[in-house]
Amino acid sequence: MRHTKQTKAFMVASVSENLNSFGLTGMILMAGDGEAWEVGASSLYVKAKGEIIHVPVVGKTGRNFASLAFEIPTRLPDAPAGVVDEVWSYTSDSGRE
Repeated sequence: MRHTKQTKAFMVASVSENLNSFGLTGMILMAGDGEAWEVGASSLYVKAKGEIIHVPVVGKTGRNFASLAFEIPTRLPDAPAGVVDEVWSYTSDSGRE
């Protein structure tokens, strides 16, 4: 039997122009249902604004950002519907729920 990992799609909503004290670039990730996170990434793993990434799900609500080489994940409040619509408006990705 083949095992497939469950993932959740996130849009890179914002990428910081500054580095934090550890030399990481901050990114804001937003799912189609408004779930939002801030993560840090080294220059090798920074994604572009508007890029869709698929984050492995751990348990019911956990996210495995480390598998994508993202560090210091911080859960943010869910984004309001209008913000989600604006961020996801230019894609038809199936991650938008």
